[in-house]
Amino acid sequence: MEKKTKLEELHRRMVEEIQDYAIVLLDLDGTILSWNKGVEKIKGYKANEIIGQNFRIFYMPRDRQEGLPEKLIELAKKEGRARHIGRRVRKDGTIFWGSVLITALHDDDDNVVGFTKLTRELREGEMD
Repeated sequence: MEKKTKLEELHRRMVEEIQDYAIVLLDLDGTILSWNKGVEKIKGYKANEIIGQNFRIFYMPRDRQEGLPEKLIELAKKEGRARHIGRRVRKDGTIFWGSVLITALHDDDDNVVGFTKLTRELREGEMD
């Protein structure tokens, strides 16, 4: 049992320590349950500011108005994953281009139980 605990701890640290990708754990409604250090680096939020918020906060007002976050969740639920490249908003209001992958998480009975959202900031030349 101790070996599994050590492996689980290493896995947690692996995800938490990644800084070039924002990794967010979402519930079925898109509420942020957990995150890694990449969220702070890329989007500017500390854990206590973002956990419990809906992931819609990362999207442009027009995208929220058009229901893009919800459409991506639904697509990930149906297809297993959803990809999107577009403008995103940091905590300070600055805009950046991001590549997003939302992946459905399943239980042992293949029911969707949540989502992982992976965001990478795109640099000039990567959007072509």
